[in-house]
Amino acid sequence: MTIKVFLADDHKILRESLIFLLQQESDIEVIGEAAEGHKALDEILRLKPDIAILDISLPRLNGLEVAARLKKEDPSIKIIILTMHKNEDFVARAYQLEVNGYVLKDNALEELLKSIRIVQTGGIYLSSDITSTVVSGFVANFNRKGGKAELISSREREIVQLLAEGNSNKDIAQLLNLSLKTVETHRSNIMHKLGLKSITDLVLYAVRNHLIEP
Repeated sequence: MTIKVFLADDHKILRESLIFLLQQESDIEVIGEAAEGHKALDEILRLKPDIAILDISLPRLNGLEVAARLKKEDPSIKIIILTMHKNEDFVARAYQLEVNGYVLKDNALEELLKSIRIVQTGGIYLSSDITSTVVSGFVANFNRKGGKAELISSREREIVQLLAEGNSNKDIAQLLNLSLKTVETHRSNIMHKLGLKSITDLVLYAVRNHLIEP
């Protein structure tokens, strides 16, 4: 059977190179691609691939948030995170979301094909630099930390990312098909929950919690 794959990564050259690599395999078909999170989520739910390969650092909606929503909307779609990040918070969050694979971009060419085939047959794949023992430690540490990130909802995290990327309230209302008043209410609630005083504080929060790249 052909394994149907969707690839989301905002780096065009890398995305095209990986698609070329995957298309050389007789048992793999790339049925779609995206460079930002909202398009990735919509297209994945529409196309129903066997496996969605997601970069974490997607604009507008990061890859972990896309993964979280996919798990709720269609848990039959398997997910492989493809990232440069070995950061414990990223690994722990992916582990908590029960993604099916975590592949580092450093090893992408060697490991991506292997991870796809393992995940498709029901296995879990972790990049060779990340062992299950290390992941367990990451999760324990992550749970001990707790922190303000869990105080806000999925929608609020999305709005934080959009604000930190420089979008205005009006821009966000249009992007998310919300009223301006709803966005303003979300923004006010976010600032209150997180104890933030300015947009600068919000950007720093987004960077520290890995919602955007510094």
